[in-house]
Amino acid sequence: MFFTLLNLLWLYAEKALGWHDESIGMYSIYSMALSLPLIAIVYLCIREKNEKIYHHKIDWRKAFISGAIFSGIVAGFSPVPVFVLGEYVSPEFFNKAVITAVENGTEQSSAETLYNMGAFTRQAMFGNLATGVFWSAIIALFFKKKESN
Repeated sequence: MFFTLLNLLWLYAEKALGWHDESIGMYSIYSMALSLPLIAIVYLCIREKNEKIYHHKIDWRKAFISGAIFSGIVAGFSPVPVFVLGEYVSPEFFNKAVITAVENGTEQSSAETLYNMGAFTRQAMFGNLATGVFWSAIIALFFKKKESN
């Protein structure tokens, strides 16, 4: 829930910074910055699991699974910010994105396929899941339990 709330605040910041209007062509690059808090939250999730459940003796597999499950939960909530974006924050966002893409040489039908509520929902879900699982594997390396001699 924390990441979803952060994502909602991020949407309003994007709107205030003009990323839904004059800078919409760079939206995909700007929005990648939201991966940084996701990575931090995955780390905090694994750290908390290590401390509270495994008493500082978590192994890589358990740390990875914990992060992957958390990433799946984040992915499950991902449609909420996309819905809020399209319905409340910037109802004109998808139309503007299509127009900008067409102006930059994308075919109308391709732009409409890329920039709509369904496509953005899928991108958010799979993007958050893939990012979270990838970073869970890396972060889990830092939580390997110490081998006893």
